[in-house]
Amino acid sequence: MKIFRKHFLYLLCLAASAALLAVLLSPGSGALGYIAYVAAFVAFGFILSWIIERDILKDFSRISKALELLPEKQKKARKTGRKVTDFDTGVSISISELSERISLQMRSTEREGNQLKSIIESMREGVIVISREEDLILVNDAAKDMFGIDDAAAGRPYIETVRNPDLQRLISRMQKQKKSAMQEISTLYPQERSYLVSVRVSPRYREIVVVIFDITEFKKLERIKADFVANVSHELRTPLTSIKGYIETLLDKSYDTDEEKKNFLEIIEENTDRLIAIASDLLVLSELESGEADPGDSGKGYEEINLGEIIIRSVGSLNSLFSRNKVNLSLDIENGMPPYRANRFLVERMLINLVENSAKYTLENGSVSVRASARNGAFRIEVEDNGIGIPQEHHERIFERFYRVDKNRSREIGGTGLGLSIVKHIVIQHEGTISVRSSEGEGTTFTVELPSREH
Repeated sequence: MKIFRKHFLYLLCLAASAALLAVLLSPGSGALGYIAYVAAFVAFGFILSWIIERDILKDFSRISKALELLPEKQKKARKTGRKVTDFDTGVSISISELSERISLQMRSTEREGNQLKSIIESMREGVIVISREEDLILVNDAAKDMFGIDDAAAGRPYIETVRNPDLQRLISRMQKQKKSAMQEISTLYPQERSYLVSVRVSPRYREIVVVIFDITEFKKLERIKADFVANVSHELRTPLTSIKGYIETLLDKSYDTDEEKKNFLEIIEENTDRLIAIASDLLVLSELESGEADPGDSGKGYEEINLGEIIIRSVGSLNSLFSRNKVNLSLDIENGMPPYRANRFLVERMLINLVENSAKYTLENGSVSVRASARNGAFRIEVEDNGIGIPQEHHERIFERFYRVDKNRSREIGGTGLGLSIVKHIVIQHEGTISVRSSEGEGTTFTVELPSREH
């Protein structure tokens, strides 16, 4: 037994010291006497060590038995209300409490780990953690979707799984420099996106934490803003340049007849009207995009309207345009259509823009048809023409602000480039959809679907 051997060695050393002391204090006893003295002392030490070992083992046995009986004793103590204070039970309770605290701490650590994992997995931002050995420790679902990383990537080298050269170079550079950085990168697979990547090297554990923010929509908005400013500047510069030129001509009296002067003034008036139309359309578009019109707020123009009457009145306001362009118009409006809750002004503006657009891009002696019907409270409006049509590659962009299929023809007929964009926003404002069907040289059909709405 280890305990016995340890006690025996201690007592043996003690006996040797006592024997040496006996030699020094009793020089005349003889060698045999000294040997007998040491042997007696060793025998006494052996017996004492055996007694101590037996008591220690007995105590351990009692503690072990008490630990086995602890649940029953605690149960009795709770029933009687008395405390258990004997030695073996006290020690076993201390051990049990220590074990329970360790267990609670482990459960708490596991719970916190699960919470952290849930948070990371639910993040819209991509998160990648790489070990100092360059293996992937953690990759959340967002990062997997961003870079096409498979589910079995954890534990493998990041260079094999994160297949984006820009990201790989950024991670490698930060790992060597042992510092943090942010950089924009782009991907073409699994889809074309733009990301802002933050790479941080942990100074303590030397792990690399990569956080990826999807900024595709922000970049798109930046491009739209830049295009919008450029387009507005271009659209305003053309009529303003014309107005300024003719005003200078009039001021210098560089004309020969009053007829020529009148012609200059008419051109100035025409360009002024164009500027007013652009400003008006921009204001309407701004109001629509700001969402100021609320379908549930009658104070903001929403009311029960007769869609058939609105169509007839809106199309009637364009009679002079149809006469001037020598384009035929036909109406097919279903009888007995139910009332529809909408903004009267916006619906009229939508119809006028659609019909006017068709009339302008229809050749002489062509035709424009307007059809309207209702099914289960939902409305369908179609504006069809047999005009010049729209090439397929332009279908997705014709509702963008200032986008024109034929820029020269659009300016000749006086369009602002905002009409269809306004139409789309009005349709969205009324929770509807708009689609286009067209082929170059064969005409165009715009279809507006307005859903039923609780009154």
